[in-house]
Amino acid sequence: MKIRRCPLVFNNVISASINCKVNEWYKFAAEFRNRIIRSGLYATGPIIYKYENFNNIDDEVKFTFYLPVNEPINIEENDTFNFYKLWKFEDGLAIRHADLDEDIEKDNKILKACAIANECKLEEPFYNIYLDVYGGGIIDIYAPIVGK
Repeated sequence: MKIRRCPLVFNNVISASINCKVNEWYKFAAEFRNRIIRSGLYATGPIIYKYENFNNIDDEVKFTFYLPVNEPINIEENDTFNFYKLWKFEDGLAIRHADLDEDIEKDNKILKACAIANECKLEEPFYNIYLDVYGGGIIDIYAPIVGK
């Protein structure tokens, strides 16, 4: 397992927030991506998401999805959708979560321990970058560094 220290930068990012059950996030992510494609845009990067207030798998959780697209759009900011011409974190820690059947919380704890060991403060919740690979998926967990 390797922890990387790196920036995170994407152009033309659309975000959407929704409340749903933890084990249903992928349905909303697919619908979000499909709505973007139907509007004439296409994704130029992976789907990224974060979730807040996770206590129990049956609870509703606030998910926010981010997707870089091929061109800037005009959108009025509201409670559901936002647009970022430049979505950027100068510095952060990242770890690869390769086995989606394993608990992701273990890797979150490793990032937190690494931050403590290196006297860094991390922004929470962390960002999960879902990557399609070899007919399946992996997640890179990204934790922005916000101070020492």
